[in-house]
Amino acid sequence: VINAPQKVIQNHYGRSLGVLSERAAVAPQNATEEEEFQEVGSHPSVVMYWSLSVAIFSVGGMVSSFLVGFVGDLRGRVKGMLMVNVLAVAAGLLMGLCKMWKPHIMVISGRAVMGFYCGLTSGLVPMYIGEIAPKAYRGALGTLHQLAIVTGILISQVAGLDFVLGNDDMWPLLLGLSGAPAVLQSFLLPLCPESPRYLYIVLGKEQEARTSLCRLKGPCDTTSDLEEMRREKEEADKEARVSILSLVVSSVYRQQLFVALMMHLSQQL
Repeated sequence: VINAPQKVIQNHYGRSLGVLSERAAVAPQNATEEEEFQEVGSHPSVVMYWSLSVAIFSVGGMVSSFLVGFVGDLRGRVKGMLMVNVLAVAAGLLMGLCKMWKPHIMVISGRAVMGFYCGLTSGLVPMYIGEIAPKAYRGALGTLHQLAIVTGILISQVAGLDFVLGNDDMWPLLLGLSGAPAVLQSFLLPLCPESPRYLYIVLGKEQEARTSLCRLKGPCDTTSDLEEMRREKEEADKEARVSILSLVVSSVYRQQLFVALMMHLSQQL
């Protein structure tokens, strides 16, 4: 979203930092608006704050990605996603109300919080989908998360056009709306059952797992599903826990780790 009305936001950064006042004192009277935009956008302070606004999102996501497993096991898949929605709403408010204070500080703070939120949800959502999806459709349903991401990017690019929301008056609303899906999700997630695998394998609550399976699949015999989870739990208990350090150092996981990292890196190109 932030890249669509780039020049408009940079102009506000320049106004907040006093760059426009400096330029007005030395700029020729016949300078066009486009030339003024280019001069403001090339000012070192504006370039620094703009670059930080863009990059801080990835930094927040990188940090929070290490906490996905902890949050998912601590609060559960559904409650974990509900809990982190607070971050998205806070980020949306910071960016949506950025004109009330210093826009560059508010936007950078909001982008950092939103990046932290996206890092968590990028792990929690596929985890939940993979655990509740029927085995035959697990792979296909797992791709829906990435499909939703690129669809959201398309919508945000359209909304960022100058005649929609990417103009001088509406750009804070454009950034603030990034918290709207989290508000909608907060109303819909309580209607979703908790992951049966989380209930059985992590918490050991067989009856609650059975109830969750019935909500997902309708009235049915859950014996085979519970038996599969029991075997999975036994295998997990026998395996030694792998830390982040051992994952990076061990040669056993090196090829898989390299492939996964390259796939994520290639998505950013």
